[in-house]
Formats: sequence, C-alpha cells, structure tokens
Amino acid sequence: MNTRHFATFVWLRSRIRVNQLRRGGIANQIILALLVGMAVMAAVGLLVGGFFAGLIAMPKADAAARLLVWDGVVVAFLFMWMIGLLTDIQRSDPLTLDRFLHLPVSPSGVFVINYLSSLSSMTLLLFVAAAGGLLVGQLFAVGPVMLLGFVLLAAFVFAVTALTYQFQGWLAVLMSNPRRRRTIVVFVTFGVILVAQTPNLINILRPWKTTTPPSVVLPPPEPISTKPGETPPTRPLAPPYAEIKKEHDRKTWEQVSDTAWLLNAVIPPGWLPNGLASLSEGGVLSTLLGTLGFVAVGGGCLYRAYRTTVKYHTGQFATGGSAKAPKQVAPLPIDKPTMVEWQLPRVSEHAAAVAVSSLRGLLRAPETKMLMLVPVILAVVLGGLLIAFAKDIPQPVRPLIAIGLSAMVLLTGVQVAGNQFGYDRAGFRAFVLAPLSQRDLLLGKNLALAPILLGIGVVLAMLVGIVLPMRPDHYPMVIAQLVSLYLLYCLMMNFLSIVAPMPLAAGAMQPTNVKLAPVLWQFGFMMVYPFGVGLVLLPLGIEVLTQEITQIPWLPIGVVLSFGLLTAVTVVYRRSLTAQGEWLTRREKDILLVVTSKVE
Repeated sequence: MNTRHFATFVWLRSRIRVNQLRRGGIANQIILALLVGMAVMAAVGLLVGGFFAGLIAMPKADAAARLLVWDGVVVAFLFMWMIGLLTDIQRSDPLTLDRFLHLPVSPSGVFVINYLSSLSSMTLLLFVAAAGGLLVGQLFAVGPVMLLGFVLLAAFVFAVTALTYQFQGWLAVLMSNPRRRRTIVVFVTFGVILVAQTPNLINILRPWKTTTPPSVVLPPPEPISTKPGETPPTRPLAPPYAEIKKEHDRKTWEQVSDTAWLLNAVIPPGWLPNGLASLSEGGVLSTLLGTLGFVAVGGGCLYRAYRTTVKYHTGQFATGGSAKAPKQVAPLPIDKPTMVEWQLPRVSEHAAAVAVSSLRGLLRAPETKMLMLVPVILAVVLGGLLIAFAKDIPQPVRPLIAIGLSAMVLLTGVQVAGNQFGYDRAGFRAFVLAPLSQRDLLLGKNLALAPILLGIGVVLAMLVGIVLPMRPDHYPMVIAQLVSLYLLYCLMMNFLSIVAPMPLAAGAMQPTNVKLAPVLWQFGFMMVYPFGVGLVLLPLGIEVLTQEITQIPWLPIGVVLSFGLLTAVTVVYRRSLTAQGEWLTRREKDILLVVTSKVE
C-alpha cells in the first residue's frame, strides 16, 4: 500500500465528511456537536466508573464473579452492536473501489480506509471506554500482568469489526441482485431481532426447573424418661435454616460458575471474559490463546472481505459461473387481468391505478416485508405474557389492548407511509406528468397502504380477541375504531409526505442528506399521534363510564358511538383529502426536486 495514496485517501474522506456537515446546515452541525459532546461525556463517565470498579470492587471478587462481570460488558456491547448493524444492514463504503479503478492507486489502500471508517461507532467508543476503565483499574490493583488484557481487548475489537465488515460486504454483493436483496434484508432483520429477544423468550418459556432450598423440619419431641434428681439429656439440635440455605446457594453458585467457564471457553466472544478473568489470577495461557484466536478470525475476515470486494468491482461475480437458461414463464390468460389492471369498486380509475401500482411496488419492497415482521415479533414477545395473565385482564381492558397493538403497527409504518413520494424516487415524475388529480394520487397511496397496515392491524386485533375473548359487540367496535384510526393516520401521513419529503438512494432503505426540518416534523407527529388514538378510544371510555354510573354490566354504547365516529371521520377525511390534494399541487415541484435529487 503506497503511503502517499493512503494519505490522499484520508484527506479525501475527511473532506467528504466536512462537506456533508456543511451542507446539512448550521442547525444540523449544532445538534451533531451536542450529540458528540454527550457521547464524550458518557465515555468519560464509563471510563472513570470502570476504573474505580476495577480498582476497588474487582480485586475483592472471585474469578467467577469477575468472569460474569466481563460477560455482562461483552453481551451489552454485542447487543448494541447488532442494533447498529440492523440500522445499516448493507455496507456503504464512502470511497467505493469502482471510482478508483481507472487511477494508478492501490485497491488495498481504499479498502483499508473504508475499514477504518467503519470503526467510527458510538457503541465502540462507549465499550472501549468502559472496558478500558476496568482494565486500568485492575492494572493498578493486580499488577503489570494486566497489560496483556489491553492486547486481548484490541484483538477482540479487531475480530468483531472485521467480521462485521466482511458480513456487510458479503450482503452488499448478494443484494446487488434486487430479487435476492428483499429476501436477505427480511431474514437478516428477523434473525437479529430474534437473537435480541432470545433472553426474553427464555424468561417467558422458563425451561429450567427452579429449586428451593429444603426447609428445616424439626422432628416431634420424643418423651425422655429420667429418674428423680437426674438432668434430662440435651436433644441434638437441627441445623439452622440459614446454614442450609447458605449451603444451597454455594452449590448453585458452583454450578453457575462451572457453566459460565465452559460456555466462555467454547463460544468465541467469551474468550475475552475468559482471558481477562484468568489473567487476574495469573493465568496467561488463556489470554494468549484468545488473542491468537481473535487475530486469526479478524485477519481471515479482512482477507476474505478484500477478495470479495476486488472480485465484485472487477466483474468476476457477474461473469463467473455457468450461465443458466432463462426460465420459461407461461403466458397469462387473456381474460385474466394482471394486478396493475385491477378495478376497485367505488373508486375512480385514476385512484385505482395509483393504488394497485403502488401496492405492487410495496409488496416487492424490503421495507414492507420488514414491516410485516412486526406482528410476528409482537406475537412472540407479548403472546406468552397475554396467555399467562389472560384470566387477570378485565373485559374493558381487552379491546384497549387490541387497539393499542394495532396502533403500534401503524406507528412502525411511519418510515414508509410518512415518506410516500420519497419511495417513488424518480418515478414521482410519472405522477407529476400524468393527467390525474392530486386528490386521486393521495387516495391511491392511502388505499395501497390499507391492505398492509390496516390489514396487519385487524389480524393482530383478532388474534388478541382469540387469546383474550371479548364481548360480542366489542369485535365490530374494535374494527370500526381501527378504520377510524387509519383514516386519521392517513391524513397525518399525507401531511408529512407533502411537507417533509426525504430523498432515498436507489435500492436503499434509509433517507440520505436528511435536513433538520423533516426530523422535527417526525417528532411533531409522534406528539400528535397519541391524541388521535385517544379520540378513537373515546367511545370505549364513554361506555365504561356509563356502566359505572348505571351499574348495568352490558350496554352496547361503544359499538354505536364507534360507528358514529367512523362516519364523522370519513366525512372529515374526504373533505381534507381535497384540500391536501390542492396543497400537493402547489408543492409537487418542490417535492420532485427533493425526491429526485442526486444522492452521494
């Protein structure tokens, strides 16, 4: 790797970062400076706290306790690291290799710069601060042998970052195929969420059998015959309960310690806690073996990542392998219309065309598939709790749970529904040039989201109704309230899409070059949305209040008021949609400029 080229890449990367910050505006720079300051303060706090913990508390604990402390630090770091990986699932190199293939530069230099750029992580900063503080404290308490712990910590960070970089690069190559990309994004996201929820699932299922220390049972006193004037013999006393419990706790701790040592020796992330806990006892072998293992893993991952990057940018992946014959697709019957030719009842032809075409695009988008994972996650996480406490939940609260979970589904769809034109990207030009009213455009967008957001909400509410049986009149009441909430939700999402559009790169899921104003509008929606949910739940509250006053347990007031509210919300939605369409007509040029802007 040429050192001059390396220095040039460093300078170029820094200039790109500075230009991005300047283009974001003064407000973005101030907010970024505040966040950086808070992160530095948190890192300093963890460093100081870790130092005193390593200096005072760690030397007094036994080796197993120190092992579990380091296990907690590593698990917390890996959990936050997986969340960061989920938010940036596909690697986006700041200096892509294809921009430098025509220059006499070293590809390894670009690769190293991109890898070093991936180390700028808030999670990594906090972890290094906490772990470094613990090591420095133990260095003063134990002695110079703890210097090897810093080498082991650096090797651990190297292995984790290299493995993550290789994984992101491998995903980037696989997701270059749009058809394969959707499946990969969904399964990787679901896998990360499932791994993060594993402790909660174990706590719900409770596969272990809890044991309690045996209680002390005193034997019934036996009659003792003594002669007159003799002292009765002393009965042997049973061991006190505290001693029995102490012995039970000691055996349990030994079992936990043996299991922890075994798992840390087998699982690679546990090599760091295993080496550091052994090092404080003078054991150097496990530390050296863990360091060699981490260096081997990190070096192998970077080598594979570099080979993959070079092959991808030189076209070897596109040309390698045997070409397969294209699959013959049977032609559709002439009398059977395709999905984009569907006609929706009581909807204009233009609105129906926008609805079915947008729905087709949403069904192919990875964002929609990720959104469909929400009910699965909620069912896994909350299903066990609802089943366990089903008998203790009163009847008036059960519709509230159904509507609340469905409202959560709508809230998770803000990323898609609140940026409807941003996901059209350059395709928004077709809507601008098409001879259709903007009211039909907004109506079609809302209808396209209905089978996904509203459909998932209704299914989730019915599943809650199966687990927590409700009164017969509460089922239609919940459906009416969900439809009312969805109409209000659509008005809010139309407003966000018009006033705060955000550009998206082709094939990306995250907004780019985000300004401060769209972020503030998103926060404003978060503050207004609970009022909409409260308005929808008003009929249920009136029903409960009426039952408390009249002492009549069964009054179908909620279902009547819910359908009345649905009628009123429908009228408001239709009239507001016309006003929003006129506003969209005035804003369409500005929206077109934002969503079709060039992304760096």
